[in-house]
Amino acid sequence: MKRVTRDIDPGCARDLLERVSRACISFACNQEPEVLPVAVRWQDDRYLVGIPEHTSCRPEPGQEVVLLVDEGIYFFDLRAIYIRGHLSSVELPPNAPINHVWFEVTPLKEVAWDYGTLHEVKDAH
Repeated sequence: MKRVTRDIDPGCARDLLERVSRACISFACNQEPEVLPVAVRWQDDRYLVGIPEHTSCRPEPGQEVVLLVDEGIYFFDLRAIYIRGHLSSVELPPNAPINHVWFEVTPLKEVAWDYGTLHEVKDAH
């Protein structure tokens, strides 16, 4: 059986990490969902995220988060890379905003999509 998908190999979306237009992380805070805009640096295949230091609720090292970097506003321009993983504290990356607290996201899962490349794939069943 065949199906249509928007999914692409995450390696095909690495350009989004080199020129971030929009990025946010989601995580649990006080047992509720929280979403924050973040600064992103992709260095040496590492996902580094900067959270503004005056944020009232921010994730802790070791906590699971989802990082989403996306672009596009029209249907066939929508592209994104989604990284689910755990945080660890890091030093300030070179040329990064100083008024942020910096973390590395160690990936557990990576997914990417590009609606401009809708294509048919054979189902695994």
